[in-house]
Order: sequence, then C-alpha cells, then structure tokens
Amino acid sequence: MRLPITGLVSAALVLALAGVAEAQAAPPDDGVLGGHRLSLIYSPEVPLGAGSLGQAIHNAAGGAGIQNLGLEVSTRTGFVARYHAQLDYTYGDGLSGVRLEPLAFGWAVPLIHTDAVGLEVEPLLSLADGILLFTRDDAGNSNVTFLLGAGVEGQLNLVLGPVYLFASPLGLEVRYLAVTSGDGHVATTGADVYYRFRLGIGVRY
Repeated sequence: MRLPITGLVSAALVLALAGVAEAQAAPPDDGVLGGHRLSLIYSPEVPLGAGSLGQAIHNAAGGAGIQNLGLEVSTRTGFVARYHAQLDYTYGDGLSGVRLEPLAFGWAVPLIHTDAVGLEVEPLLSLADGILLFTRDDAGNSNVTFLLGAGVEGQLNLVLGPVYLFASPLGLEVRYLAVTSGDGHVATTGADVYYRFRLGIGVRY
C-alpha cells in the first residue's frame, strides 16, 4: 500500500501548491458582484491660466471653463489595477461638444473590503483625453476646436452593495495641443493646465 498512498499524497501536494499559486496570481474577489462598474459622472474643469481654449474662442484674457457630463465604464485588470474609459457631453460659455477619455488607469488600494461595503483610495492617470468642440467666439463666429491632453487625479471610492460612489477632489488636466478651424482658425501647442474634479454614482455588475 506504500506506493498508492505515496502517489495520493504527492498528487494532493501538487494540487494544493497549484491552488496556492492560482490564488496568489488572481485578483481579489470583488464581492458577490463582478469587477465591472458603470457610472454617471459630472466633472467640471477650471483653467489655471489663459491658454489654447481661450485663444480658440477669442477669450484668452478670461480663459474658458469646461463642464463635462457623461458615462464611465471601468473594470479590474489586476490585483489593484483598474482600466477606465469615459465619454462626456461637454459644454461651457460659447462651446459645446464631446469628450473621450479612452486610456485611463487607476490603482484602487482597498481600505475596507467586504461583500457589502468597500472603501478605496485610487490614484488615476489618463494618457489621452480628446475633446471635439463647436465653439462661438466673442465676435459671433462659429469654429470647430480639437484639444488633446492628459491628466492625473486622486479618487476616493465608496461601495455599498451594488451601488458605487466616488469623489475626486484633486486633479489636474494638461492640454498640450489645440487646433481650431473656421473663422478663428489657429493651432497651438503648450501646457495649458486645468484644475479638474469628478463626482460619480453608478453600479457594479
């Protein structure tokens, strides 16, 4: 009986080691629901100086604030890593359009993690934020403006069962390209800095 017992013990050890390795490689369980989240987001942006957007609508002295209202989807991609994508309707004084943020990555560090309640601190990095705007300058001329930028922010996530809430009070958006066609056509590059914060509510699924 030594050989079968030895074989069973060896097989059990192999299975146990494989289970431990798989548990270490897999991301933590996200509760009874999956690791996907869908959120409604409000995210205004305030210029910290006169820049490209102000020039595009002939309002360089006062700058130009932006209001974003849209949807974000996010999914867990690692132990604490999350991928985010956001699509917004953008509006403001003399402008309206759409904003696409397809390449945002976060690292959600859990402070509390249960099936029903979760609290996370999540630094976020967005690599390519594109905005297509239909603008009207101070002279009444209609233009089309495209802006490209990147951003960084710190976010606090609260999970209550299927409900997902977050606030991101500290964020910066840097626009490094602005191209405007139409009566006020201009192309500018640089580093136009905006203060940005986000508020969101959504569901986990």
